[in-house]
Amino acid sequence: MLNVNLRHLHYLVTLAETGNFGAAAARAGITQSTLSAAIRGLEEELGAPLMDRSGRRMQLLPFGETVVERARDIIAQVGELPEYAARSARPLTTRLRLGMIPSVAPFVLPKLLRSLRAAHPDLSLSVREGLTQSLLAEIRAGRLDAAFIAHMPSVEEFEYTAVAEDPFLVALPPRHPLSGRAALTLADLASDRLLLLDQGHCLREHVLTALGRDGLVDEHDVRAASIMTLVQLVDFGTGITLLPRIAVDAGAVSGTGITLVRYESPSAARRLVVAWRARSYRRSDYLALAEHIRRHCLPGSDGAAAAE
Repeated sequence: MLNVNLRHLHYLVTLAETGNFGAAAARAGITQSTLSAAIRGLEEELGAPLMDRSGRRMQLLPFGETVVERARDIIAQVGELPEYAARSARPLTTRLRLGMIPSVAPFVLPKLLRSLRAAHPDLSLSVREGLTQSLLAEIRAGRLDAAFIAHMPSVEEFEYTAVAEDPFLVALPPRHPLSGRAALTLADLASDRLLLLDQGHCLREHVLTALGRDGLVDEHDVRAASIMTLVQLVDFGTGITLLPRIAVDAGAVSGTGITLVRYESPSAARRLVVAWRARSYRRSDYLALAEHIRRHCLPGSDGAAAAE
């Protein structure tokens, strides 16, 4: 039977994150010799080397990479045990650390905070806005519990539940020649300058997919850091963009001269999901959160739920 020390798993994960024995030892608050002995002890217990120490920088072996991922999972599950015991009788009654992407947070968060306070007063919610990949990395590391994001291929390693389909609308500048159309296709938009969010935003990738990535010339697009900046650029006549309905229904284009037209494409929507680490003890919490968002936080919902 294996006799693996949880503290040693923490040391291994820290070493993998820093890539250096000295930096890892400093972060863990131990000496480098103690760290080295702990890693060697872990290798002896597992019966195989975890890393290649022959170069100037420590390099995890394939087996070591697998063990690090399992160690993160074990550490996160152990960390959840006290909260799991505390909330086993009722969901959404303790702490929940939630990530949200920037193309969702401004349009959902106000309703979410109000409605959760009313429906689940014992819940301690903290919210972090960030790009999809960074939020997923925070979940892997145990620093976030779940994230409300748009589905991407990188979500497949997590468990998740769909919350809503979020269709795209074409946002046209004032007096644009196509503003009288009931619907538009990719061919209709080929000659217009495309406005996009900057690299790293999943909304950028969804828009590129919806508009046909191969037909776009990247050096001609204009990039922004937020949906509201895109709205201002379109209103000024700089170009066109696709806006998610969740932003439009929350008033993103109010007070502008922008015309919104339905976009026809097999990829004319993104799927919004709540994602969390697979095999989490708190699965019932995350399913309850997703259901709460569906009922109370999307456009058209009441946004001020009574206690459930």
